Parts: sequence; structure tokens; C-alpha cells
Amino acid sequence: MLGELCNKITEIWQTGRKTKLSPTSGWISGNAVCCTHNGESADTRGRAGIKVEDMVLSYHCFNCHYVASYRVGQHLSYKFRKLLAWMGADDNTVRKMVIDAIRIKDLIGPEHVADKPDEVQHDFTARSLPEDSVKLGSDRPDLTDYLIKRGIDLARYDFYYTEQTSYNLHRRIIVPCAWQNKIIGYTARATDDTVKPKYHSNYENSYVFNTDKQLPDSKFVIVCEGAFDAMSIDAVAVMGNNCSETQADIIDSLKREVIVVADGDKAGKKLISAALEYGWSVSFPVWQEKYKDINDAVVNLGRLFTLKSILDGTETSKLKIELRSKKLYS
Repeated sequence: MLGELCNKITEIWQTGRKTKLSPTSGWISGNAVCCTHNGESADTRGRAGIKVEDMVLSYHCFNCHYVASYRVGQHLSYKFRKLLAWMGADDNTVRKMVIDAIRIKDLIGPEHVADKPDEVQHDFTARSLPEDSVKLGSDRPDLTDYLIKRGIDLARYDFYYTEQTSYNLHRRIIVPCAWQNKIIGYTARATDDTVKPKYHSNYENSYVFNTDKQLPDSKFVIVCEGAFDAMSIDAVAVMGNNCSETQADIIDSLKREVIVVADGDKAGKKLISAALEYGWSVSFPVWQEKYKDINDAVVNLGRLFTLKSILDGTETSKLKIELRSKKLYS
């Protein structure tokens, strides 16, 4: 089974186009399918190719320099799924291949996976915490009580506060935004509902919250909208109801099944649309119509029940996701 997915991808590449196999390098070359999607003219000189070597299938275009790869035993990334669509694979075929990749990952151990660096690399410009920020401890029981009531594990996450009055920061809890164990920004949540807006934030738009806390051996990652939702169940958050391609690349680089849980308000439909575009699974937990988001469910139902209901409510079929989304947001 390990080679079946690579063979299927090779077959899609060769179907309907003139290709040529190099007996020395192993590349199967043909006209690139990516150039017109990346601001270049269509390739007519066979300047792209795919090759399977050491359990890794690679695609490389020498015209627009688009590169994507699939490693046996890992998740099929958004970048590679996009390439498959350009090759002519329909949505159902791509989604089936995503599921097949997950099954293969479950079949083999990590010792059989090619040990190569991630294809996607990201770097964020660091932004400082607010002036005179102090790490939260027992000196502010009002703030720690607020976090405990919201079901947040104070031993797992760090928080700060400040007496600075600009943006009402003295009335907010500061949540650091970390990337590769370095603080690159923050979001500050008002603890008083009379303070508007609810959040004041300073981080790059393409940031994904809580990736550093993901366990290396997890089979899935839950994607939600807000930082408090993510901290409630150790998920990751796109910090809103939109998910950019850069954020999708970051999430896919975790190399596991992606399960999206959108908020129950109508704005959450936008995140489900993004999940469908990226080929991710979507969960419709039983509490979604009663509680507005993950954190609200954790506060009222408990962490374990909330997490189990998310897994139980997961849909992988595009049609079923569309139907349940339509019902939820009608």
C-alpha cells in the first residue's frame, strides 16, 4: 500500500499530457501545470517534472519555481493538494488521497519516514509585549480567577498584565503569541465586558496561535478561531474566521489530520469554507447550536466531553460538510 499513493499521483501527472522519463535522473518531465497560477506564461517546453525517491515524491517547476513534495507516512499538504487540482484531479479524488495518506501514516512507524526538513519555512517579525508588562502570578487573583473560570490551565500557559492605560491595557489579560518558543506578539483580552473592543492585538496577520504546544505524536490538530478556544483544548487558532494560504501551510506543516471547529455564529461559515478549500475535515459537535464556541463548551461541559464530542462530530465528506454547514447557519 505504501507505494500506491505515489503511483496514483504519477498516473495523474502523466494522464492527458506528453511526458518523458529520464533514465539517469528518474524525473518524469512534462509541461508545468503551475505557471499560469503563479503569474507566469504557460509552459510549452516540458520544464516541470516529478520523481519518486527514498519514499518521497517531488514536483519541481524550472519555469516559475513552484516546488511541492509528499513524503510517505505524512499528511498530504495543502500546497501539494493544490498541485493535484492543477494536474486535473477532481475534489473527490484529492480528498480520497488525503484520507489514504492518513491511513498510510497509521500503518508505518516514524523510523520509516524520510528525515528531511519541512518544505514550508516561516519567519515572523517579533513585536514586543506592551510596556511594563509583568508575568501573571499570585499577585493578581482577580486575573487568575478569571482564567480559571474560563477553563484555562495556568500551569501550561503564561500570561501577563500591565498598568498602561492606552487601549485599556490595564483592564486586559495579555496572552503572548509564541513562534518557535519566541514571543513575536500578543493579544490582550478585556476582563470587563464594558471594555470595547474585546481584544487588542499586535501580531502578523499570517500567524497561527499555539503551534508550539502541539504534541509531536498527535494524529490530528484541531483548528479554531480564538486563542481562548485553542488554550481550552490545546488546539491551534487562526485568530479570526478567515484562514490564509500562509496559515494553511503552517497548519499542514504539522503533518497530521486537520479538524476545523468554527464558531456557531454566522461568521463561522467563512472558516468552514476555508476548510473545504484546503481539503480539511470539519467537526459539528453536538453542543454547537447551544454554546457559541469551544471555550464556552469547556466551561459548561468540561474539557474531556468537549474534546470527545469534537472527534465524534467530525465529517470528511465535502457534501456532508456543506449540508451540515447550511443547516447550522440557516
